[in-house]
Amino acid sequence: MYYLPEPQRRLHDYKLEGDLRDAYVELLSAQCAIDRVKTRYSPEEVAHCSSKFIVSRSISAAVAIHEFFTSVHNYMLRNEPPPQAAEPTGSDKAI
Repeated sequence: MYYLPEPQRRLHDYKLEGDLRDAYVELLSAQCAIDRVKTRYSPEEVAHCSSKFIVSRSISAAVAIHEFFTSVHNYMLRNEPPPQAAEPTGSDKAI
C-alpha cells in the first residue's frame, strides 16, 4: 500500500467506496439480465443458437469479474482477525 496524507487518503477512500457502489449497481443489473436469459433459454440453446462472439465476450467478462472478486475475497480471508474465544454464557460459567 502506498502512503497518502490523511486528507488525500479519506478522499481516495470515498472515491473507492463510490466506485464500488456504482459497480455493485451495474453488477445487479447484469445479474438481472442473466436471470432473464436463464429463465427463457437453456444453456444448450445459448451455446448453439446465439452469436458465438457475444457468448464468448460475455463469458470473458464474467470470468474477469469472478477472478477479480475471488482475489479480493481471498485477501479478505487472509487478513481477517482470528475469531475470539467466546465468552462463557450464564449457564457455562463456573460457580
